[in-house]
Amino acid sequence: MKIKRLLSTFLVLTLSLFANEKLVFGVNPYKSLTELHIIHAELIAYLEKELDREIVFVVSKDYNHLLTLMEQGHIDIASISPKLFATSRQKGILTHYLATFKINDDQGYARSTYHGLIVTHKESSIQMMSDLKHRSFGFTDTQSTSGYFYPRLLMRQNDIDPQKDLGKVYLLKKHSKIIDAILGKSIDAGAVYDGTYLTLSKETQEKIRILATSEEIPYDAMIASKQLDKALVAKLHELLLKFHSNQSFTGSIAGFEERPLVLYDKLNHLE
Repeated sequence: MKIKRLLSTFLVLTLSLFANEKLVFGVNPYKSLTELHIIHAELIAYLEKELDREIVFVVSKDYNHLLTLMEQGHIDIASISPKLFATSRQKGILTHYLATFKINDDQGYARSTYHGLIVTHKESSIQMMSDLKHRSFGFTDTQSTSGYFYPRLLMRQNDIDPQKDLGKVYLLKKHSKIIDAILGKSIDAGAVYDGTYLTLSKETQEKIRILATSEEIPYDAMIASKQLDKALVAKLHELLLKFHSNQSFTGSIAGFEERPLVLYDKLNHLE
């Protein structure tokens, strides 16, 4: 018991060194700034209370920029897209894996995986994947798992070369902008993650045709900078696994769980 008390005292003293210091939390720009603030507000408030320190919320200008900010020591913890996390591990960029996000779907279930979709307007003449040839297409970001890598794989599986066979290609950054462009008929088809589609009203969903669905993809990983103190990393890991949201709207953060890193590493076969 004496040893346990000493260890507990040491942990309290160690964590007290971090008290009242700011912790920078970065995310990819997969939604608008307002939407990202709403999605992460409860989690940030929870971490601020438990750690007794301010969390500074930062949205990177693009996907690669987030990893650059972490490598340079400007970000302490980050929600990083699955493929970008896999790429960083393949390149030997050292970070601490903390946990995988669980997101509420439209049925109220918390999922740690999702799917990528290729979609078009219901009134479009595009009826199947082969019809995408010579048509305009919207991707999100070149480091997006569901908005770039998986749709390109789905195309190749359907004898479409995404480098040669498409018409005009657009990088629209946010998944919601892909939907807006589809509905506005300014692009013929595009790639989004299913969470974006599921948050649409039934009326809007009926205006969209799903052409293809990817295999399951693990949700974003929460990672910590290699420069972060190990005791704080351990505390963050513990807190994330204990976090359970009081919110249940579609696309909200439900909690976290640990997933085998091989689920991310296998994404390195995507091009």
